[in-house]
Amino acid sequence: MKNIALIIAVVALSIGACKIGKHADKKTTATTTTTMEQTTGQTKGTVSHQYRATGCATVIIVKKGDEVMTLIPKDKLPDNLDVDGMVISFDYIPLRMHNPEGCNAGFPAQLSNVKASK
Repeated sequence: MKNIALIIAVVALSIGACKIGKHADKKTTATTTTTMEQTTGQTKGTVSHQYRATGCATVIIVKKGDEVMTLIPKDKLPDNLDVDGMVISFDYIPLRMHNPEGCNAGFPAQLSNVKASK
């Protein structure tokens, strides 16, 4: 009789442990998704050609307080906006892809709603 009670207790604990693990995975996934979505929004930055010699065609320098972020546009900017020193506004999403060959400054990003800023 004691053996049956022990077996039932072990099975009950095992089933409970499996359910807890499934709920923890769902919370982690939701948090990761939310973090990626929060990176979009109207942002201002300066077009720069300072890394052309090393392999970066064009980068966007974004300054937020003391923090400086360098974005590498996935697609080429339109010719009228690809001017060294021009301030532009845009939305962006960071991309999980390799930097272009020889370009070690910053990280790739998909830009949208790009326009000249005043």
